[in-house]
Amino acid sequence: MKKLIFLIFIFSFVSCNFIKSKMGDYYLSKAKKIANSEEVSEKDIDNFYDYMMKSLDYKTDIKESVSMVEEVTQASLKAGYVKAYENELKFFKKYVERNPKAWEVYLNIINIFSLKGDLYNLNNLKEDFEKKALSDKNFKLLSFIVETNLLYWSEVYGQLSLNNSYDEMMDYLSKYCSYFKDINNVKNLNDESFFKDADSGLYYYFSTTLSDFLNKAKNVKRNCDLYSRINSDSNFSKIVRYTIDGNRYLSKKEYSNAVIYYKAAVSLNEEFYDAKKNLIEAEFQNKLSLSLMKRDKTDAENLVYDKMSEIDDMIRIKDGELSSLPFYYNDKFVSQLYSLKAAMIMVLIDENTPKNKKERLENSIKTSIENSLKYDPQNKMAKEILARLNQK
Repeated sequence: MKKLIFLIFIFSFVSCNFIKSKMGDYYLSKAKKIANSEEVSEKDIDNFYDYMMKSLDYKTDIKESVSMVEEVTQASLKAGYVKAYENELKFFKKYVERNPKAWEVYLNIINIFSLKGDLYNLNNLKEDFEKKALSDKNFKLLSFIVETNLLYWSEVYGQLSLNNSYDEMMDYLSKYCSYFKDINNVKNLNDESFFKDADSGLYYYFSTTLSDFLNKAKNVKRNCDLYSRINSDSNFSKIVRYTIDGNRYLSKKEYSNAVIYYKAAVSLNEEFYDAKKNLIEAEFQNKLSLSLMKRDKTDAENLVYDKMSEIDDMIRIKDGELSSLPFYYNDKFVSQLYSLKAAMIMVLIDENTPKNKKERLENSIKTSIENSLKYDPQNKMAKEILARLNQK
């Protein structure tokens, strides 16, 4: 009797699994049909994701499903289907619930949030991975990868905050340095061969990410050293605050207000080049605006002759450390010096400029633009000036 009950149980179990497998295959085949269609509607795409989700209810580990969802998502995005990432993310989340060690899918989830610069969800991932790392060190590797993405985006947003708010910049800088500390801790674990028995594919991805981080570690350390200095040196903190306030007004083209804050910064330290350079730019833009209103550029020209030596003095030390602001590096600073110089020289040229002088000034502008783009190929001002020159 017992043997009969056991056989019935085994038969029922096998039958149940067989039916589930067939149901999973059924929904997968319906999704494949849509994926292989040449023309599909948005409803068809919605159905594709729905079928893929249902297939997971019956058959958890379908290897080909991950790549299929990735391909459909990319094609859908190109076609303008804005919900593709959202649906892909839902599928991936369900997939790792069913397959907790599908490391490549966790990486896909990280990439989705990172592409959008989604700090909130990246932070949630980090916390989740840290908890799971207590029982599986592979999650520690994933946590590291998330934090390198958080580090990158904190820097991007931190750069934007330099033209907005001191407090906002400090908030990003604080988080940035916290990520740096955590990343260093994982690096030290790796140096001690802590991850020698981790998943090989995930470890390879981690090693590549670590190598990339180490190439940028000098800049990261610089930013965190500046963070420590801002917190410990009240005078330096004031200079940074005044400079960022000046940047905010400069970006809004409120040049008079920008000049006030830059002068306040320079009065505390004449060699704070961030404020010094931007003070020249604010004064120049202010004079230029007034000259257009008065139809007389005498004051703007006089400013150019008066300030050009200061620009050249800063250019001469271009191989040193010119910037003292976090998230703002020497190459970009030097590039902006050259483009500012080019813009200022442009004012000295008009229809009455003698031919020889005009050629000499234009050559100087071209040289400055070439140097500007050498240090930062994305310099917007340099590109605009070059376009104007080429139109002549």
